[in-house]
Amino acid sequence: MTPWVVGIALAIVLAYWVLPDLLGHFGQIGAVWGDTRAYRFALTFDDGPGPDTAAVLDRLEALGVRATFFLVAERALEHPEVVRRMVALGHEIGLHGMTHRSAWTMAPWTAVADLLRGRRALERLTGRRIRYVRPPWGHHNLVTWVLPRLLGLRRVLWTVAPDDWRPDRTPEAIARHVVRFAQPGGIAVLHDAGGDRSRTVAALDPLVAGLKALAFDLVPVGELGEERSLLRRLWFWWEGVFTRLGAIDTVPATDGGPPVMRLGRAVYRGPRVEPAPGVVVRPGDPMAEIHFQNPTLGADSVRRTGAVRSYARVARGLADVARWIEADPAYRDVAVVGGVTVLDAAQAIERLGFFRVPVGGLRMFGMRIYLVLLMAVFHAEGWRVLGRFFRLRPVLIFLPRDKFVARFGRPAPDRARSRRGD
Repeated sequence: MTPWVVGIALAIVLAYWVLPDLLGHFGQIGAVWGDTRAYRFALTFDDGPGPDTAAVLDRLEALGVRATFFLVAERALEHPEVVRRMVALGHEIGLHGMTHRSAWTMAPWTAVADLLRGRRALERLTGRRIRYVRPPWGHHNLVTWVLPRLLGLRRVLWTVAPDDWRPDRTPEAIARHVVRFAQPGGIAVLHDAGGDRSRTVAALDPLVAGLKALAFDLVPVGELGEERSLLRRLWFWWEGVFTRLGAIDTVPATDGGPPVMRLGRAVYRGPRVEPAPGVVVRPGDPMAEIHFQNPTLGADSVRRTGAVRSYARVARGLADVARWIEADPAYRDVAVVGGVTVLDAAQAIERLGFFRVPVGGLRMFGMRIYLVLLMAVFHAEGWRVLGRFFRLRPVLIFLPRDKFVARFGRPAPDRARSRRGD
C-alpha cells in the first residue's frame, strides 16, 4: 500500500471518527448544558424500554419526579404501552437510535438511516416532536455530530455517570455517586434497560432524597435552561474533576435552601501552631477541608445585601458542617477543620472563632489566580474583579476538630423559622 493511500485512509479516519468523537463526546461541543445559575438537575435513562422500565416509572411516579428517557426506537415499538405511559406521566422522550449501535461502527449512510428512522418511529408512537438525541455510549462520528443540528435535534450527553450498569454497583453507591457529583444544570445518565436494572430502581429513593436535600429541582432536560458561558462550562468541568480527586461532598443546608458548604479530607499544610494551651496542630495532620458552594454565594453577589446574606449563610453552613463531621465516620480522626480563603473573608470569619495563618510563596500566587478566576465566574462584577489580583491575601483559617464541633455543633434549627429568618 503506497504512502498516499495510507495518508488518505488516516485522514478519513480522523475526519469521520476521531475528531468528531473528541469534540462531540469528550468535549461535548454543541451538546446541551443546563443553566448553572439555577438549582435544576435532570435524571435521564438510556437503552429502554425493557423489563425494568415499568418499575423505574413506578418509583418516579411515587417520588413525583419527571425525567428524560432516551429510547431505542426498535425496542419502543415492541413496548408501545410503556412509551405511552411515559408520555402520560409527563416524562420527556429522546432518541437513542433506531438500534443500539455504536457510531464507531457505522458508515455514513447507515448513521443517517438510523437517525431518520428512529426519530420517525418515536414521533409516530408518541405523537410528539422529538427534540433531543443521545448516541449510544456517547460515541460520535461526523454524521452523528453534524446531522442532528441540521434536523432540529439537540445532542444530550451527561455530567454525572454512576455506571449503574456495572454488576458491582450497589444501589447505595449509585445514589451516593449522583448526589456527590450533582451540580446546577447537571445531567445524570442512568439506564432502565440493557440488562438487570433492579439496582438502579433501588437507588432511586435515596438518590432523589439526596438531590432534594441539596435543594435541586428535578426536571426533564428540556426544562434545564441552557448555559451559554464557555467559562462556566469549563469551571464546572473542573469542579467535577476536583470533586473526584478530593472525594468532596456537598453538605445539605438544614434551612432547606441551596447548600453553602462542601467538605473533603485533606492534610493540614500550615506551620506548627498551638491555638490553645495543650492543643498542637502540626503539618501533615488530617484535616476536614471546607470549600464554599460557589454558585450559592455567587448568587448573593448580585444583591445589595449580598455580603450580609453570605455571612449569615456561612455561619449557618458551619453548623451544617459540624453535624456532618460528627455523623460521618470518615472525619472521626481529623485533627483540624478549615480551609483557604481571602483576607477580607477571613477577618469576618475570625469573628466566629477561627485562627488563621498566612499562605505564602507559590501557593499564594496559585491561590490568587484560582480566586480571581473563581470571582470572575461567579461574582456579579465578572472580569472586573481582575484588578483585585494583587490585593488578594489568601489565608488558611482553621479550628481544632473538637473546638469546631463544640462551637458550631447544635441541633438543627426549625426549617420554617430558618426560612423566615433568611
